Amino acid sequence: MRVVTYKILLPIIVAAAVLWAGSSWLRVEHAAGAAARADVQGCPAGDAGLKLPAGFCATIFADGIGHAREMVVAPNGVLYVNTWSGRYYGNDKPHDGGFLVALRDTSGSGKANVNERFGETVQTGGAGGSGIAFYDNSIYAEINDRIAKYTLTAGSIAPTGAGVTIVSGLPLTGDHPMHPFIIDSKGEMYVDVATPSNACQVKNRVPGSPGENPCTQLETRGGVWLYDANKTDQKFSPAERYATGIRNAEGYAFDSAGNLFVTQHGRDQLWANWPKLYKPDQEATLPAEELLLLKKGGDYGWPECYYDSFQKKLVLAPEYGGDGGKKVGVCAEKTGPVPVSTIAPASACPRTVVVIAWQSSMSRALTLPCASRMTATPWWSSTLIMFSILGTSSTVSGEGGFPAACTVHDVPAGVAPAWRWRS
Repeated sequence: MRVVTYKILLPIIVAAAVLWAGSSWLRVEHAAGAAARADVQGCPAGDAGLKLPAGFCATIFADGIGHAREMVVAPNGVLYVNTWSGRYYGNDKPHDGGFLVALRDTSGSGKANVNERFGETVQTGGAGGSGIAFYDNSIYAEINDRIAKYTLTAGSIAPTGAGVTIVSGLPLTGDHPMHPFIIDSKGEMYVDVATPSNACQVKNRVPGSPGENPCTQLETRGGVWLYDANKTDQKFSPAERYATGIRNAEGYAFDSAGNLFVTQHGRDQLWANWPKLYKPDQEATLPAEELLLLKKGGDYGWPECYYDSFQKKLVLAPEYGGDGGKKVGVCAEKTGPVPVSTIAPASACPRTVVVIAWQSSMSRALTLPCASRMTATPWWSSTLIMFSILGTSSTVSGEGGFPAACTVHDVPAGVAPAWRWRS
């Protein structure tokens, strides 16, 4: 796993990261706090081997720390990473030491010269996890089927004690055993409990297999659950479900108004499983990946529906009577993604920007030209991983450091404008 640090030549510094499926490196994004707002006069020597837009530079912040998907930055600038193991990586040998990693750059070189591991190990029965957050001077991290709290002590960046269980019994079966999460200022912890299947078929990922009706997987999967980060030994149950119909909510972030947004990994294999209804090229362009505004009791449509960005609406999935994109049916009653309209980069000064890291999936390769992908929300041919909402008061202009490929999006009242960059 490799962490690549990005710097934007504006009063913000962003470290961005994208998990590349099937490989062992990733890039993740975060705001680096007060220090990030200092003026950046230049870049350290770039060694990432990446092609970047004008105004960006990159360094390899850390390398070889294990399989990772989620990161969080503490107020003191320490980067915390959760790593995991298991069948997603061919049951290869995990990294020695704890599955959690604390990384720090004390020299200002753009590279972590402090690397400390902590938390569960293979020897203590750990298998790692993906979700991680910072709250109450503690690191909260997913480990196996639970989320544990590791409290920091003065003068140390890596907790030494055992983690305290906040919630346990999280489902681990099926296609999506990971549990990303986020904690708000009050300690409300929103946890992804993703689906065990692609589209709730009677036979998962088998061509022509119909969907279960009703989809009983939704009783304990396919949504976001709400727990209290201030309480210990909570148990997973259907009662704590906050929202449903979300296949896999990988990215979480709050805007300045307290709205919670999530990115969803959309379904796969429309053409592979339904070749009479879809063309081969639609495998890469449908469905769209969605940016959702999370609401209590919301139903976002999985498995009956998927979002067609060409038609800009939810349509009925073939497993539930869909005809290749014409029928809407029950999808008219579901909640779709955040609607946006694109405006020119230099025509607005966003107080909030959204940086979304994304990857290709098993059936939605990065096949479309960047310009085409950038004009739609959600993006057509990628799997959204995670995003952070970053505050800035900088003027956006052609000389402000934002690449020409970026777009600024004007969204409805109550939703902050969004700036996007193809990472």
